[in-house]
Amino acid sequence: MDKMQILRKISQTFFFIRAMIITGFYLSIIEFVGRFILGVGKYTNLRIVAMVLAIIAGRVFCGWMCPFGFLFDLVYKARVKIFKLKKLPTVPEYIHNKLKYFKYVVLILVVLAYLFGVRTFDLYVLSYSLLALFLILGFIYPMFFCRYVCPVGALLSLFARFSIFKLKLDEDKCVGCKLCERKCPMQIKITEKIDQMECIRCFECMSACRKDAIKFGR
Repeated sequence: MDKMQILRKISQTFFFIRAMIITGFYLSIIEFVGRFILGVGKYTNLRIVAMVLAIIAGRVFCGWMCPFGFLFDLVYKARVKIFKLKKLPTVPEYIHNKLKYFKYVVLILVVLAYLFGVRTFDLYVLSYSLLALFLILGFIYPMFFCRYVCPVGALLSLFARFSIFKLKLDEDKCVGCKLCERKCPMQIKITEKIDQMECIRCFECMSACRKDAIKFGR
């Protein structure tokens, strides 16, 4: 594990523990998503920070700070270690390319629910049932929730599209081995085009590249 991944793990662990303490160890996926999108209470400042970071460097919040991103990151890496996978499982491209837009539908539904006065966050059983479901799906397909369902990721991706700092592929150095794509949990076709909106800045691709062909900068 290189220095970037070590720093990322430290950051993820810190923000996960912080979230658990703040919520009294009731980490509700429904409450988190709803309050983040709507900017309720303490989540207002968090949303502002996450959006500013997205404009500067992309979806850093998703890859480095989100408590649920931390959990989903753990489960897919657990599968990699248990089954000694050399390549991450992928969703068929024709499905993936359509399904990744579903999170924008969820974002719209959350906003509409707010506009129509539906603001029920305290759904204990449903929230943990959904978390369990997405942990299982995330074990099968890396970061399933983050890829296809999370409205927080959808919101931040809109800002990440215009991020100042981006991941770039040096085509002169790239030999087309696609090791980067095999390790990308978001199933991005890095050697074809790096989708800045989908990238969560986990930098797994940079760690996998043996030719130093992937850079992060302006």
